[in-house]
Amino acid sequence: MKTRIQTLHTAGEKAIGQFLGKEENILFFDIETTGLSSKSASIYLIGAAVIQDKKWTLHQWFAENTAEEEAILDAFLQFSVPYKKLVHFNGTTFDVPFLQAKCKKYGKSVPFTEKEQADIYRQISPFKNLLKLSNCKQKTLEEFLGLNREDPFNGGQLIELYKVYRQERDHRLLEVLLLHNADDIRGMLSVVPILSYPAFFSAPATTAGADLDIDTDYAGNRQKELLVRLQLPVLLPVPLSIHGGGCFFSGSRDSGTLKIPVFTGELKFFYPDYKNYSYLPEEDEAIHKSVAVFVDKAHRIPATPATCYTKKTGDFLPQRLLPAQEELFTPAFRREAKEKESFFLLEEAFLGDSSRLSLYAHHILNGMR
Repeated sequence: MKTRIQTLHTAGEKAIGQFLGKEENILFFDIETTGLSSKSASIYLIGAAVIQDKKWTLHQWFAENTAEEEAILDAFLQFSVPYKKLVHFNGTTFDVPFLQAKCKKYGKSVPFTEKEQADIYRQISPFKNLLKLSNCKQKTLEEFLGLNREDPFNGGQLIELYKVYRQERDHRLLEVLLLHNADDIRGMLSVVPILSYPAFFSAPATTAGADLDIDTDYAGNRQKELLVRLQLPVLLPVPLSIHGGGCFFSGSRDSGTLKIPVFTGELKFFYPDYKNYSYLPEEDEAIHKSVAVFVDKAHRIPATPATCYTKKTGDFLPQRLLPAQEELFTPAFRREAKEKESFFLLEEAFLGDSSRLSLYAHHILNGMR
């Protein structure tokens, strides 16, 4: 068994504490195997990065042959004991189950069951389309962040190199194998800033002001819109532009602008308990039965869910009713009773209410995901 220790210099060090917790509790790790199946393949290299003397330090355990698999497994497990949080890239699917299967093979207790884990892949994969990523492989995330790695090989190619190394013991091949693992872990640390995007959508931004404006589209149509200036809760490593439902967001570093179309015209407020209302066809609105008794029967009929409404004219902002959610602001207005999208009346006081503006911007941004 060979071991190697070296200091890592990465681009994502400042973000680690922000998104993953106390650095002294964290262990990043990655394994290299001779195949995908834990039943037929072996682990030949384990790398782990931890903070030591205020520097990220890489520890690697390399099996000279498959007979040393248990030795590098023991060394890694013992090393990992003091650390409370494990960080990996798609380790939930591969690395952790592979290690646990090997522990069962050698009669060891199953590791990591009580440790907290963070899978960078699983955290970022829901944002693949939003960030316009072709896939969520680690190298793709590195390229998205403008990072370059020295190692040109993938894990599959290294399996053949390891077979050759076991036969020839060529030191140059050993360096290639160790470099790939080192670059995987260095890259893992370096892509941590990409977690700013999930964090951005989970925490409301601070509003820096809001104004009403008139936008003219390519066809010359004029549309009133609300412009909300935002101070973002995180630094975006790469500018973000998204649109959906007529809304548009553009953000760079720690600030951004959200544009939301304003509906100007007439909308309806639908009463939920339609059985207690009567509809007045001539007035095109519903009134409560306690009042309707004073209206001639010829001018009223029982209200239905589709006719149990009163109308309002003004400027309105959209709010999207997501599954298992209630309207953000009430009263909520709609064009028709069954529409999921609702609106609330835009009043002057709303533009000066930073708390409600922040809540609303957060609601709209999450509806654009």
